[in-house]
Amino acid sequence: MKQKKRAAALSMALAMLAGLSACDQKQKGVESVSYNWGNVAIGGGGYVTGITYNPTEEGLMYARTDMGGAYRWKSGDGKWVCITDHLGGVNSDSWNLNGVEALATDPVEPNRVYMSCGTYMGQPGAILCSDDYGNNWKQVDIGVSFGANNSGRGAGERMMVDPKHNSTIYLGTRSDGLWRSKDYGENWEKVESFPVKGNYSQEGISMGILWVEFDPVSDDIYVGVAMKDGQCIYTSSDQGESWEALPANEKGMYPTQAGISSNGYLYLSYSDSCGPNAACKSGKVYRFSLADKSYEDITPQVGDGHYGGYGGVSIDAKNPDTIVVSSLGFWEDRGENLYRSTDGGNTWKALYDETGDHYKMDTTDAGWLQWGREQAKTGWWVSDVEINPFNSDEVTYGTGATVFSTVNMTALDSGGDVTIQFNAYGLEENAVFNMVSPPHAEGSTPQLYSIMGDLTGFAHMDVNVRPDDAHFMKEGTPQDVDCAWLNPNVAAYTSDNGKSPVRITLDGGSTWNTCTALGTGGDSGTVALSADGSTLLWSPNSTKAESYVSNDNGKTWYIANGLGFQPDIAADKVNPSRIYAACGGQVFASQDGGFNFTATGAVVSESTTLYTVDGREGHVWALSGSVIMFSQDGGKTFETLKNFNARAMGFGAPKNAGDYPVLYAMGSSDNVNGIFRSADQGKTWQRINDDKHQFGNITPAICGDGSVYGRVYFATNGRGIVMGDIAE
Repeated sequence: MKQKKRAAALSMALAMLAGLSACDQKQKGVESVSYNWGNVAIGGGGYVTGITYNPTEEGLMYARTDMGGAYRWKSGDGKWVCITDHLGGVNSDSWNLNGVEALATDPVEPNRVYMSCGTYMGQPGAILCSDDYGNNWKQVDIGVSFGANNSGRGAGERMMVDPKHNSTIYLGTRSDGLWRSKDYGENWEKVESFPVKGNYSQEGISMGILWVEFDPVSDDIYVGVAMKDGQCIYTSSDQGESWEALPANEKGMYPTQAGISSNGYLYLSYSDSCGPNAACKSGKVYRFSLADKSYEDITPQVGDGHYGGYGGVSIDAKNPDTIVVSSLGFWEDRGENLYRSTDGGNTWKALYDETGDHYKMDTTDAGWLQWGREQAKTGWWVSDVEINPFNSDEVTYGTGATVFSTVNMTALDSGGDVTIQFNAYGLEENAVFNMVSPPHAEGSTPQLYSIMGDLTGFAHMDVNVRPDDAHFMKEGTPQDVDCAWLNPNVAAYTSDNGKSPVRITLDGGSTWNTCTALGTGGDSGTVALSADGSTLLWSPNSTKAESYVSNDNGKTWYIANGLGFQPDIAADKVNPSRIYAACGGQVFASQDGGFNFTATGAVVSESTTLYTVDGREGHVWALSGSVIMFSQDGGKTFETLKNFNARAMGFGAPKNAGDYPVLYAMGSSDNVNGIFRSADQGKTWQRINDDKHQFGNITPAICGDGSVYGRVYFATNGRGIVMGDIAE
């Protein structure tokens, strides 16, 4: 993800519930209700930094992400299942563990899996160990931090199980050298005999140890380290007691990925940076003869105009002379290239070369990946590529946006076209900022509008179906989104695009029209639409810009009189003439669609967000700091809820027509942290998550579905849009 830092800044260090069930017992006196959990279907959205097939159990593989946890694909599931949703929690520091820097699957006991977790260096990291495919974990703290979302995060794998002594696991770190466990991860020790830690850094972050590999024949250990002098590879033939340096090679380049064939070759992909943030300008591919102790340059030459480095390297388990390598940092219009050799790198064929294209992209199940093109790109930031050990035709690789798998990679051998399919079913990694769910008519109005990092956002016609390209916003980094409650096909969002900071749709997100920009010196900001969409209000993200209102869909703007700078604005969901705002610790109201505002006399905190309610004219709710307040007279007077300490709140459809909408909130009630709902306007609360299931790093944004009773959505910084329904 390119917007990780911004997403992290906009998110809270919280974490919430995942999984397929929730507890139904009372916890500490707080009533709870059982929920089923999943995700709004998008299909990836973030950087999948590593793919790992288990070499002995067919149909088992894992994916790790830079800030969205790890996933398992197992035969029979037909989709990726997140295996890290126990991490995090409101007011918990474990949100940082949702970034997975390295993952190792056990080739002897496939039920065992290990991870080193830590999104950012300098934050607490941990090692997680499981003996049941990641369904349950034991956490081991060794005082080492990891950088799953730092520069160089596509290198690896930094963790590996010894295939001949599977109780032993090796772990490479960025700044603390090589570590080892001899008891299935229960206890760890630093390998003091390992001679170096690495001396190359990017963006102030040490790259350290890049990978650990085992010779499948001798069980000798090979470790790659980011060393400036080119002496980057060390080997041990006595289970790590002593180490020998391989000859130096390619000074100023770093072997970010490696693989060892059963016929005695170490294959290495090099780049002049460890990517992906620090762009690779050049690279090489080498093979090293374990017998002759010599390097051979086997860099693919296919006439594709390659520049940049090389990312993943994978050896076919069925043929040790067959390897696949990916480009890295090759911003060709078609995307990164994959290169395949069946003779140990002497000759290569590629997805595209000087003769043309030899692939077809199949993104039917996630149409937005076309990104306005006739055909989707093959991907970018492809730092890892893996051949299925049981199927040479299947090559799976992660990208900066999703996961792809080839259907027939061997077609390159005979000059045919390779089909590359979308393969991120169930894997959702988005840094989500906010959502709005209006009342919706099936198939004719969106169920949900969302905004997020990297992708801008979507109009979701069906939250269970990945969006098509037409309903993909894909323009700028957004800040706010709103829709006209009585006419939900009208919606608007703001972004950092200075030429057109406000965009509006009149057809449910099929097309987005740019609004006229004003020379205010501000961009992005907040946006609100009156109940029928007749007026559009925009408050630029500037302390020098006025707030504006338009009655012609953003073609002409007028100053919204009576407001200070950067107010929070909310439109009444019943009366199009009524608009509310909070600014400078005061509440304001407009009776003319937002052209003129006057203070109501109510006092709130400087940081206040306003909410209005379906079917209730004049009902205004406020999240004033962490206090929930509500008004039934248009914001003139407010009552305070004293039984809840909130981080975010929102409303959803009631159980029966005419009842008051259900209130959802993140925070704590009776000193119990979690996700809650109230069906009686905040008098009583039910917790809808439990302590065993979280969702990583939570963004403070939550809302109920506008039409489906009990359905709730909340935003995460890395785990997409979480969706929950009451369990039957």
